[in-house]
Amino acid sequence: MAQLNYMSVNPFKGTNFFAFLNFRATDNRIVNSDSISPFGIKYTIPVNVDGVYSVSGDINWGFPFKPVKKTTINFGLNMIRSRDIQFVNREKNNINSTQVRPEVRIDNNTLDKLSLGISYSNNIYRTEYSLQPNLNTKYFTHELGSYANWQLPKNFYFTTEFTYTMNTQRAEGYNANVPLWNASFSKQFMKYNRGEFKLRVFDILNQNVGINRSSNNNYIEDSKTNILRRFLMLSFTYSLSKSGLGGEKGGATIRVMR
Repeated sequence: MAQLNYMSVNPFKGTNFFAFLNFRATDNRIVNSDSISPFGIKYTIPVNVDGVYSVSGDINWGFPFKPVKKTTINFGLNMIRSRDIQFVNREKNNINSTQVRPEVRIDNNTLDKLSLGISYSNNIYRTEYSLQPNLNTKYFTHELGSYANWQLPKNFYFTTEFTYTMNTQRAEGYNANVPLWNASFSKQFMKYNRGEFKLRVFDILNQNVGINRSSNNNYIEDSKTNILRRFLMLSFTYSLSKSGLGGEKGGATIRVMR
């Protein structure tokens, strides 16, 4: 395994740049070797093989958007490339998977007690089989997002976030568009604002659903999962940090949820 990191931050210009690269290779990986008889019976045995690896990288660049006061733009790019191996009738089947996720996010803090942001990302997935090109697949997931954090008088806080996910190029019935809206209202109190009561509502629109595609050794599977939809959570948080909930990170937190 190898890892390479690079970070550059200029607080005077308000710019930042982060780059991360990871490489992982597995020797003697246990994979399946499938043999199919003339009668259509499949026999599977485990075998050891070299050449299985994964490479992942993440780049993020942020800078001020000068035409609009207290606004920043962040561009991000996440990439994953991996190779798995199986054998079909003693022939090696290389399974190459690629995932690319470009993202752009705009944050605005023009008002001291109100921060707003919008984002867009596009997940591109591709899987290729050297022996089974008929199983090659490529599909996309688009995601639009927004958030707002508002500090109200007397240590009341309101936060909300909304994401709209669009699934494309999957099997019929699995290209669902999923809107997800969450919001919370909280009150901080006690010395150093160590205590907080928060009421949080998840999936206000009651539309959440899980859509997933898996590219396996010899088949592609689209699945739809029922997820816990609209619900409320009331929580109490007590911070042991001297700076309280609104200060620097540190200390410990005790949560009681119902």
